[in-house]
Amino acid sequence: MSTSNNIIKFPNLLEKKKKELSEIRDEIEMILTNYSISKRDLWAVSLAAGRFSSINLMKIEGQDKAIKFFNNCMETQKKFELSRNSSNITRDLGTSID
Repeated sequence: MSTSNNIIKFPNLLEKKKKELSEIRDEIEMILTNYSISKRDLWAVSLAAGRFSSINLMKIEGQDKAIKFFNNCMETQKKFELSRNSSNITRDLGTSID
């Protein structure tokens, strides 16, 4: 049996969506980081972003899924922090926001 060169390859929509979501996440995190540096108030920006996120995720996905999402985010961050080289004392943001 021979293979045909006329086969149309469909895009992998799941990979395309993952890439799009990652780009949005990265862009929003950069905007929030820059805004917290500008305002010198990471706490206030985090509260505002968290409130926006929690309210909208609850409306879209329901309370249980929203809470599960936030718990997953926190667990992922904990694992990341544990995997970091503790002897590296450079700051993540490169700039103090105190």
